Amino acid sequence: MSVAPPTSADATDAILETAALWRQRMIAPEWSADDETALENWLQRDARHQRAFEQVGEVWDFFGQHAASPESLSIRRALLRRVQHEARSRWNAPGGVRGLPTRRLLGAGLAAAVLAGVIWPLATQGEVYQTGVGERRVVILQDGSVLSLDALSRVSVHYSSDVRRLTLTRGQARFDVAHDPTRPFRVAARDRVVVATGTAFNIDIVKPEVRVTLIEGKVLVLPRREAGLPLIDTPPGQAKSFELRAGQGLVAGRGKPPRIVANVDLERATAWQKGKLIFDQEPLAEAVERVNRYSERKITIDDPKAAALPVSGVFNVGDAHAFLDAVTGTMPVTAAEGSDGVVLRSLAVNDRDVKEKSTPF
Repeated sequence: MSVAPPTSADATDAILETAALWRQRMIAPEWSADDETALENWLQRDARHQRAFEQVGEVWDFFGQHAASPESLSIRRALLRRVQHEARSRWNAPGGVRGLPTRRLLGAGLAAAVLAGVIWPLATQGEVYQTGVGERRVVILQDGSVLSLDALSRVSVHYSSDVRRLTLTRGQARFDVAHDPTRPFRVAARDRVVVATGTAFNIDIVKPEVRVTLIEGKVLVLPRREAGLPLIDTPPGQAKSFELRAGQGLVAGRGKPPRIVANVDLERATAWQKGKLIFDQEPLAEAVERVNRYSERKITIDDPKAAALPVSGVFNVGDAHAFLDAVTGTMPVTAAEGSDGVVLRSLAVNDRDVKEKSTPF
């Protein structure tokens, strides 16, 4: 979905206030995947929304450096309590944020405080980082941790005085965590939460699975409910915690018990950072999902049998043509142009007789 053109170049006070309340809402315990979708829709509705959302974050970056001064903390805490109370009332009302009045929402003084960044540093201490098709990004977070984003990925970051909380809502990311035993580093992905204090790990969301790979150190992987984030229910029988050590991985899929992978190929798991995609007997559907992160020309699969075929090979990210040539040249599938890209489907029975048996490439 493209961003709608703005009606004027600058964000209005009402838009800035709404952006601030979106960020306030993001750290609430009831924040959910539906909220993420609603936020994304709001950001896409008007180019001014995205700018306002970023502007509020920039204001926090500046004021956050001075947020701990004793003379300002008591004032900010008092204002924060009032803002949070008003925000909860408005969000719980029918229509949610769409029904917010502008200046009357928080009162003239509180609205000005939000816009000036006085309240926001204590309210959220958060940011959202995302990438587009074919884009990779590296971000140094405030504590010195390094966030590396794969293409078409999104991570929200919420820091407080006692916890560093992040959420991977789509795609793939690597987390190189700055050591801080007083503030656990938690990353939620679907119904799992990875908890660390200082280590490096990779999380990849590939339908229908979440894959955690521990690169160094150790982490604890918890069901989301057990981690104190009851945003997504963990099915009965799957509410088990796992401790991973370097070189191990965990695969958690809906409807299946999580499983430990004792020896992960770390080169393959992190190849995306070097511009490579490495597949080793991976289902074609999952390989296609990763290839699509780097290509505007999307590949779809027309039937379950083709989707389950195993793929092996090494490809440059963004080279969808080479991937298609390899798949159609060595596997019992054919490619056809569709309305939105390329469609892969199993060969007809008669066609398979003239094609070599599928082999890794």
